[in-house]
Parts: sequence; structure tokens; C-alpha cells
Amino acid sequence: MKRMQWKFMVPVFILSLILSACGADSETKGEEESEEGDGKVNLQIAIEATGDIPAEFQKQVDRFNEQNDENISVKIRTFSGGDSYNQALMGQVAGGVAPDIFLLDGGQRTKTFADSDAILPLSELASNHNLDLNNFQDTLMEAFKVDEKLYAIPKDYNTTALFYHKDLLKEAGVQPPKTWDELRSAAKKLTTEDRYGFGINPQINYFLPFVESAGANVITSSGLQNDALKSEEHQKALEYMSTLFNEDKTAASPQMVGAGWDGEMFANKKVAMLYAGSWVTGVLDENSNVGAVPLPVKDEKASMLYTAGWVISKKSENPEAAMKLIKFLSSDEELVKGNKAGLIGLPPTKSAMDKLVKEKKNDPFLDVYSNVVEYGTPFGWLNPKFVDEYNKKMEVLMYKPGEITPEEVANQLAK
Repeated sequence: MKRMQWKFMVPVFILSLILSACGADSETKGEEESEEGDGKVNLQIAIEATGDIPAEFQKQVDRFNEQNDENISVKIRTFSGGDSYNQALMGQVAGGVAPDIFLLDGGQRTKTFADSDAILPLSELASNHNLDLNNFQDTLMEAFKVDEKLYAIPKDYNTTALFYHKDLLKEAGVQPPKTWDELRSAAKKLTTEDRYGFGINPQINYFLPFVESAGANVITSSGLQNDALKSEEHQKALEYMSTLFNEDKTAASPQMVGAGWDGEMFANKKVAMLYAGSWVTGVLDENSNVGAVPLPVKDEKASMLYTAGWVISKKSENPEAAMKLIKFLSSDEELVKGNKAGLIGLPPTKSAMDKLVKEKKNDPFLDVYSNVVEYGTPFGWLNPKFVDEYNKKMEVLMYKPGEITPEEVANQLAK
């Protein structure tokens, strides 16, 4: 599983200005019409992908082209990086020539396009094609709703968990922790001259579940909650993490051990336990003896969700055909195949995840992922500017003890 690539989110007002400035051009017809006028429906779908992914996705599209009986043909537009993908989408949406189907991150990114009237609400289309929306995880669906309307069908997701080296815990006589107290105790016992007991990239990208576990729901689908930001619960979470780093000295970040990212420091056993995204297992070799458990709990269960979804352009002339393709891509068979081929992270539907768990009986992580998704919070709900601000304050709190207190961090973040 590959590391996440964070995509910038376009401010609503910028996208709105671009759309309004291109009014006449927005009526331009795209390539979805057959030049021969033979009645064939030509759909275009855009993805961001590199390496073997474009070829694997082409195989998936070929299966759809072969199986559909409505004279639908699908062409893929592939972009090699997040910036090029987003820039191209903006220009194509503004010019009225966006692909029929494309991917958007859940939360703020989807809201930007929905508020700009650039994508279609999908509940009715899904119903027309008997796509069972109840089969998708509720927490993922919430990431794609704007004003109670669904604007994307989840493609996949990644989540967070506490990973640990089984041999190191066994040597120290430690059981996988289930509570904050147990995590702190385990980190102390696992810390040696050569390694730290616990690892985390101390950013809100991974730290938010600790905040929520303490009882502070600082972000919801309606935005930041200032009362929660200023709350004692939020401050306790900040204090807890600061204690691990600065008082106990049992926690480390990648930069503290000379690692490029958290997966590297875990794979090299610079830390015995790591709270991180599900993609970190992609760097583990076949001989790794690693387990995973949900985030140890203080008061509430919590996890982070990173999800992207299929959307349909408002300018698509073939939304019904587009939904038919999305339904195909959302089938159990294609989701399981997609996971095995590296096309998707984790299946967003309950039935496909169940089948994947059965097929990968020896995978030590899937049961945990299928558990924590049920109560996770979409990372995409967070505004990128707030993420940057939060992470800068976390950096000071973790690496420059005494310069700022948890209470000051909490109060300064609240607006």
C-alpha cells in the first residue's frame, strides 16, 4: 500500500470565479460523444496514478467495456501527480470539458466542487441503478455529503491503527495496550538505548484520534468546534502526548531518529510501536512479525479516515452511463481485485471488506481496519490552513518544551 499523497484543496471562491468567467466555453461538448454518430456512449474517467496503477486500472476498465451491454466505451485520463491532477481538473471544469467521472478527496475538497455546482448529487442516480448505498460504511459516506446531499461514491479508504513489533513486546513482557495508561506504561518498558517505545508523526493528521478519544470532538461535518478546541479534554490530549515526548522521553517522531517518514522508522525498529496510517505496512518485508490494534482508549474510541470518492461532472452528457461504471467499480468482485492489484486502499463497502478478510485470512491487519472504520473521522473535514496552523503549534509543544503550554495551544487554535 502506498503512502498517501496529500492534495491541495481549492478555495471555493477561486473555483467559483473561474467557473463564472468561462460561461460561454462551459457549453463546449467533450469527447463523450461518438464522432461517427453511431450511438456509442464514450465516457471519460480521470485518475491520479503512477507506476503500474494505470495499466491495472485499464484492465479494470477493459472488463467493464467487455461486460456492459449498452454500447458504452470508457477512456482513461491519467495524471502523474497531485498538483497536475488538481490543476487539470480546475481548468477542465472551468472550460466545461471535465471528464464524466473523476476522483475527489472527501470533506472540504468535495464541498468545494459541490458548492461551485460543478458535480452532481448522486443519491437518485445510485437508486436508479440499484447501487446499495447502505452497503457503504456510514463514516465514509458522511465525508461526501454537503447539505445532506451525497456528491460522491466512496472509492476506498485508509485508516489509522497502533502497529507493534510482536517480538519486541514479547521480549519486554508487554501486551498490546488498550488504554492510555497501558500505552504509556508499555512505551516506558519498550524504550531502550537503541529505540523508543512509541512512535508517531506528531501532527493532527494522526493526533486527532487522541483528541477525540479524550472526549473533544473538535471537527464535525459542519466545521471546527471552538468550544471543543478550548476544552479541558483537548488540553489533556495535548498534555498526554507532550508527556510521552518530553517527560517520559519514550516517544519519537521520524525526524528524531533520522527517518524520512514514520513507516521507515518502524520498519527499522527505531520504535517498538507506531500509531500511523494503514499504508505503512507497505514497507514491511515478508518476515516482519507485526501486529495491530485500535488506538488505545481514554474515554472514546477514535480513528482517522482518509477517503476519496467518484464524482460525476455536472456537465456530463451521460450521467446514467457514468453511474453504471461507478456501480461496476463498486462491486465486491472489482473492489477485492482492486485491493489485490494495488488500485485501491481498503474496500469502502461492508460486503467487499468481509470477502477480502475471508480471502486474506493471514492478513493481521484487516480485522482491525474493518473495526476502526466504523467510528472514524474523515481527515478531509479539516481545512488545510487549520491543519498547517495546528501542526506548527504541535511542533513547538513537542520539540521545544516550555515555550508553550497545552492550554495556550488550545486557546490560540480556537477562533
